[in-house]
Amino acid sequence: MRSLFTAICLAGLSVTPTTASALSCMPYNAIAAYNDAAKSDDDYVVVHGTLQFDESKLPKVDWQHQEDVKPDNHLTGRIEGKSLTRNGFTAQFMRGIDINVQCYGPWCSGLTSGAKYLAYLKKDGDHYLLETNPCGGFAFQDPDRATLFKVTACLNGKRCDPDLPRR
Repeated sequence: MRSLFTAICLAGLSVTPTTASALSCMPYNAIAAYNDAAKSDDDYVVVHGTLQFDESKLPKVDWQHQEDVKPDNHLTGRIEGKSLTRNGFTAQFMRGIDINVQCYGPWCSGLTSGAKYLAYLKKDGDHYLLETNPCGGFAFQDPDRATLFKVTACLNGKRCDPDLPRR
């Protein structure tokens, strides 16, 4: 495991299409994401902050031409807030980031510009990448205090049960 201030990947995410018009995802929350980060060979930074980007760049699905939906949709943005340290979300973090809004067939993830997120940003040199998908990915909008506290506890080697809290 690399630096624990920086860890995540979608290992363990399961997606099961149930019909031609539905997508069923296994439960996935911020704590499960943290655990995936800890197992990853990649470096991640965990940030709680406000995400800004151009919402007009989000993928739009034309249901008459579903096959034209790209699986990866890249855009740029900015996140301003605090990154995770052993004392909680205490380190100032203001950076431009790359965003990959992924689609599984015609189902695409959504993000809201101007909203607060708990985000797991993949770090590659001086670049940061936020990956999100229709089953959640690494962006958790409006996390509650219990979730932020639990993520801090995970970093400090305390119990890191993904079933609690459900967020």
